[in-house]
Amino acid sequence: MWWHANINKELILIKFHYFLALGACAPINPFLFTIGKQRGYSAFVMGITSSALNIPSFILRPAIGGITDAYKCRKFTFLLGEVLMALAVIALICTPGASGSENIDDNTVFKTLLFWVFFCVLFLFYLGNTMRMVTEDTICVSLLGDNAHKYGQQRLWGAVGWGTFSLISGVSVDWLSEGKDYKDYRAGYVVSLICSILDIYVSSRIKVEQVKKTDTLGGNMKKIVTDFRIIALLISTIILGFLLSFITNFLFWYLEDITNLFHPEYYSWIKTIQGLSLTIQCFLAEVPLFFVSSYIIKKIGSMNVFTLAFMIFSIRFGLYSIIENPMFTLGVELLHGFTYALVYSAAISYAAKLAPVGAEGTMQGMVGMSLIGIGIPLGSVVGGYLMKDFGAITTFKLIGIVAFTVCIFQAVMNLIIKQMYKSKNETNETS
Repeated sequence: MWWHANINKELILIKFHYFLALGACAPINPFLFTIGKQRGYSAFVMGITSSALNIPSFILRPAIGGITDAYKCRKFTFLLGEVLMALAVIALICTPGASGSENIDDNTVFKTLLFWVFFCVLFLFYLGNTMRMVTEDTICVSLLGDNAHKYGQQRLWGAVGWGTFSLISGVSVDWLSEGKDYKDYRAGYVVSLICSILDIYVSSRIKVEQVKKTDTLGGNMKKIVTDFRIIALLISTIILGFLLSFITNFLFWYLEDITNLFHPEYYSWIKTIQGLSLTIQCFLAEVPLFFVSSYIIKKIGSMNVFTLAFMIFSIRFGLYSIIENPMFTLGVELLHGFTYALVYSAAISYAAKLAPVGAEGTMQGMVGMSLIGIGIPLGSVVGGYLMKDFGAITTFKLIGIVAFTVCIFQAVMNLIIKQMYKSKNETNETS
């Protein structure tokens, strides 16, 4: 049939993969800091924990990219990561929880067996997540070929999965926690496990083809580290991860703080409110921006997207710092599309454009390392310290100022790069 011939089966499967993979993460990743808070761990302890959990991203992302490029084992690594995630979720379901919110001294936390069991299970989950993420984006842009700028139109289905299952998870946790003085997160873990199992099946059906390498790993790395455009991209991505960590790690902590301070009547449904905030982030912010990301990136340029994102970050943090009603923060989540979906699409597609032939995985690994292996852990540690000593409201005010400052820095850097490569092009044309 004519309509069947026009359907790209591989792109449909990668869309389903993003939907289920992000759906598997939604009940765990955004709730992690409040799970730790309920266990009695301070913001500083959770900041240190989050940084340690992202060590695989720092060490393994570029290594995984290089190894899968060199040995053509991208699909095996892809599936192995998903299996590790599923095993970690099973272990998380079996890990004893906490039924109180009494703060534990920071020094005491690291001496308890329960903390290290909890940490090791999460470390396995993050390790699998790292393996999945570095390979899935490389597979996606490889399937797109010359249309790498359409990456966002595939990745938006991850936002749909994240928004759908975060809300389902939040409502389920509140429902099963009714009448208890703590939140029972096991319902969310079960949702995560179901998504993980389905994702393994879908991913096994994706056909992965790798281009034969035309250069050595050392030669590719030399090209990467000597291209100032790539260096600028990696610096900008580190800053993006730093700012993004305050949203991913501390937004729910902030929501619980302002609820306890100003509107305690909302506490019984706080997980539903948190889940709803993610749903708005995804359906009303990420999905539209992922969908139009190709047009915007082509119109204003990838690096100018970073400038726009940093400006929106400064506005977003400023609004958080003056809001007292947790329900009002839901409107602020509409800005999330600019501070994540659009700029993430720009980073991935620009990395694909700049990557040497045969080093696509290495390049995506470098970008992932900058975002998740350096930027987010750095923000987690700094954020944990600030949250502990100054509180959520003051912390968000300070980070809003930081975001505005880096916005100016980004704009200046973009002008320098534009002039630099304009001069090089003119030299090549006259030589």
